[in-house]
Amino acid sequence: MSPGFEVERTYSEVLAKRYEITNSYNFPAVYKVEVFTKEMQPANGWVSDRETYKLLPNSIKYIKIKFDSDEKRKLIVCSTLTEIGKNNEKASIISRVCSRLIIQRLR
Repeated sequence: MSPGFEVERTYSEVLAKRYEITNSYNFPAVYKVEVFTKEMQPANGWVSDRETYKLLPNSIKYIKIKFDSDEKRKLIVCSTLTEIGKNNEKASIISRVCSRLIIQRLR
């Protein structure tokens, strides 16, 4: 998941960010996008085009996530491996890659 850490300052009530998800495996994989608070509790106030993304072997996917930015927020944005292979088998080892994001609303 890239970028790894960013501080974003915005005048807008909604901040749109582009993230990169990489499938480094030699087989297709499905990744779930999740956003957490700094305490690793599910965060509110965000939306992505889809909840899951299927990537081909050794490929990259760019995704856009929109965040409510009405207040200062400290978030952890993650992609979690959930399924593997052509038949979408449940992954036996769950890997999660995360990125930290701080949103500061300017007024």
